[in-house]
Amino acid sequence: MITPMELSGTARLSPPVSPASVRVVRAGELEGHLEAWQQLSDCALFPNIAYEPWMALPVLQACSSTDQLYFLLVFGPEDKELWGFIPLEKQSRCLHLPMHNLAFWQHRYCYVTAPLLHASHAREALDAFWRWFEANSVGARVLDTNWLLADGEFHKLWIDFAIGRVSLMLNDFPRALYRSDKPLAEYLSHSVSRKSQLEFQRRERRLAELGALEYRTVNAPCQVDAWLEDFLKLEAAGWKGETGGRAFAAYEPDAEYFRTITREAFRRGRVMLLSLTLDGKPIAMRHTLLAGEGAFAFRTAYDETYAKYSPGTLLELEVMRRLRQNPGVRWMDSCAAPRHVLLNRIWRERRMIRRSLFSNGSIAGDLLLSILPLIRWAGKLVRPNNNPRYLQISTHSQGDLS
Repeated sequence: MITPMELSGTARLSPPVSPASVRVVRAGELEGHLEAWQQLSDCALFPNIAYEPWMALPVLQACSSTDQLYFLLVFGPEDKELWGFIPLEKQSRCLHLPMHNLAFWQHRYCYVTAPLLHASHAREALDAFWRWFEANSVGARVLDTNWLLADGEFHKLWIDFAIGRVSLMLNDFPRALYRSDKPLAEYLSHSVSRKSQLEFQRRERRLAELGALEYRTVNAPCQVDAWLEDFLKLEAAGWKGETGGRAFAAYEPDAEYFRTITREAFRRGRVMLLSLTLDGKPIAMRHTLLAGEGAFAFRTAYDETYAKYSPGTLLELEVMRRLRQNPGVRWMDSCAAPRHVLLNRIWRERRMIRRSLFSNGSIAGDLLLSILPLIRWAGKLVRPNNNPRYLQISTHSQGDLS
C-alpha cells in the first residue's frame, strides 16, 4: 500500500525570480494565442508534442463539450512572452470516488502530460502555476497529474516544487525509450544477442525472396494522402481493427484527426512516414512524430499475413537507422505499453511515467490524501483486480511490433 508523503517545512516555495502572471482561458479563446503558444512549444523544457496547437486544437474541435477544460497561460513581465501552457480538466470523480479535482488534460492520443514550460523560465512558470492552484477558484483541492514525466530535467524541477506538499503516488511504470547516440550495430550489440541479429537478417532475406522488398519514405506532399489511406487500411485489417480494438478507421472522427495532424505535421517537417513494401504493397508502416530533440513513435501497423517474417521488427530497425542519421534527434519515446515485448527487447533505455495526486495545501486536500490509502486498500478487498489497463499484461500476441 502506498502511503502519503509529506515533507516537513514551513515555507512552501521561494518567490519567483521574475514576476509572472497567470491567465485562465477557455478552449474557444485559444486561437487568439496561437503564435505565442507555438513559440513556447518550440522552446519548451520538454517537447510535449500532444500539447502543441496543431495537435491539440483538432482534439478540442472534435470534443462534444469543453466546458470542464481550463487552460492556464503563464506570461512573463508585461505579458510579452508566454512562459507556460498548462491544460487542465475539472473532474467530479477521482479513483471512482466523488472528489472534485483538477487533472492535467489527457486526451486519447496524449502519451505524457508534462505541461509546456519555457526552457529559460520553467521555474518561474511552475511557481506561478502552484501559487494559482493553491488559491484556485474552481473548487479543486487535489491535482491529478495523470501520465506525468518522471525523469529528466522536467522531473528534477517538478520535484523541487513537490517539497512540502501532501501527495500520493498512485502508480508508475517504465516505457521503452531509444537514445540514438551510437551506430545501430553498436547499439544492438548491447541489447540484442548476435543470434537474434542474424535471425533478423535471415527473415529480411526470406522476405525479399517473395518479391521486390523496399523501405520507402514520404518525401512530397502529394504522397501523404496515399500513405494515410494505406495505413488506415493496413491497421484496420489487423487485430486493432477487431471489435474493441484501437484502429483509427474504426471511428471516423479518429481517422479524420489522424489525417489532419499528419498533413499538418508533414507541412511543418515534423513527421517521418515510413513503409516496408513488397512488390509495392505496404506490409509494415510507421508514423513517427518529431519534436525538438525528441521523437514519438505515434503509430505502427503491419500485415499479419507476413508475421513469421517480422515485418514490423524489420521496419523498426530501419526507423532506428534513420533517426541515427538525424543529428537533431537524440531520443525516441515508444509511447507503448509498459510490457511491450519487442521494444523492451531491442531498446535499452526506459522513460518513467508516474501518476500522483497533490493537495493544494488546504485542510480538505491534505485530509483527503491522508485517508485515501485506507479507502483504496478497502476497495482492493472488494475489487482485487482493479489495476489500470496500461499496467495489465496484454492478452494480444506480441510476437511482432503492434
